[in-house]
Amino acid sequence: MKLSKSYFSHKSFLITLIALISVLVVTRLVFVVFTPPGFFLDEAATGAHVVSMLHEATNAHGTAWPLFSESLGGGYTTPIYLYPLVGWATVFGTSELSLRYFSAIATLVAIALMSAALSVWLGRREALIAAAAALALPWGWLQGSLAWDPALVPFLVGLAFISFTFLYQRASRADKYVSYAVFPLSLVALAYLYPPARVTAPLLFIAGYTLLLLKHRIGLRSLFVICLSAAVISLPLLQFMLQPAALERTQVLSVFHNTSLVGGLWQTFVNALGLMNPLFLFATGDPNLRHSTGVQGMLGIAAVAPLLALTVTFCIAVWRRTLTTVFDKKTLLLLAIAVFGYLASILGSALTNESQPHSLRATAAWPFAIILIVLGWRIILAHRIISVRYIAVVVFLIGTIAYAADLSLAYPARAASSFDVSERTKINSGQPTPGYPNLALEYYIKR
Repeated sequence: MKLSKSYFSHKSFLITLIALISVLVVTRLVFVVFTPPGFFLDEAATGAHVVSMLHEATNAHGTAWPLFSESLGGGYTTPIYLYPLVGWATVFGTSELSLRYFSAIATLVAIALMSAALSVWLGRREALIAAAAALALPWGWLQGSLAWDPALVPFLVGLAFISFTFLYQRASRADKYVSYAVFPLSLVALAYLYPPARVTAPLLFIAGYTLLLLKHRIGLRSLFVICLSAAVISLPLLQFMLQPAALERTQVLSVFHNTSLVGGLWQTFVNALGLMNPLFLFATGDPNLRHSTGVQGMLGIAAVAPLLALTVTFCIAVWRRTLTTVFDKKTLLLLAIAVFGYLASILGSALTNESQPHSLRATAAWPFAIILIVLGWRIILAHRIISVRYIAVVVFLIGTIAYAADLSLAYPARAASSFDVSERTKINSGQPTPGYPNLALEYYIKR
């Protein structure tokens, strides 16, 4: 069936969507005040670097204007996260709430970017649906409320997607020239920001410019200049990655550590299946309570209906060989982009052998999942049986309300031990906390 306009395209429906989006935005901003609970030691370690940068223009280790700042567990606070956060803290302070709000606002901007890009591809109604679906999505809700580097991953993915959209869709000359710079820079920044994205970013770079070349949106000479510039900008990252400490951590986390090539590839495949498991996506989520609430999956109940509609419709169309009559070329391209982007985003996580399925390392995937969810909603809203549409809307509302209720009422107590609540209470009351990392402790001492 061709996707067509429906009752749900009327102005009243758009107004309802805007009202829903407003409620979700306010809800998310209010929730940051009390959930997630506590302040995890990784967040405090980042806070120590921020406070030190503000007071002494060095990180917590005394390095002036660092590129990468050693944190806890062999990880590093990256410049793409640290310096914007320092700028934020200059205005809003270094409190726990301020540092977490930086992540929350960055996530909201990421949602706005994806929504704006989908407006160009599909129209205003779909852009509003994208915003509502993304705001309700468990994957970005919890992970976008903590003070850590991965919170900026969706923002850079959204920035790359909207700049690619302007290039591909023949935007105005001003937008085109801005996008020439923004698309590659956002992907290079993504690689700097988060280690798993060092797999995702090159794949998105190659796929994006392949499409632009095939569509004659960019010439070989321009592409050569862009690739050369991106390579030069990436040299400090390459130098860092080749340092013994960085190499050792990469090797230890790799699925190929202490196993054969075949064994590593098999484990990658198993991990990828785990990240696409319907139970993981809709029911249980990540086993780590800092990554997921453990009650709904990463995409949640609210996403079940549109993704089911998209999957069933696509499979039937393939079976009947009517794919191009059911979906127009633009929709098929957008579907291919979303599927490729999702797979590229989970690959960085699948290549690691720790705590699988590890949703945080695959956090670049949820903006692409939003595209799939929007395409599914288009099918539902074009359905001839109006009860199907209302059932889908009711399921969305029930899933969203249930997730918000659990996140605000039950989750803080359930996740208290995962966020160092008792240790934080002792620190704030001046009691000793044996075993608590000195780097994280510095945040409470210096702020």
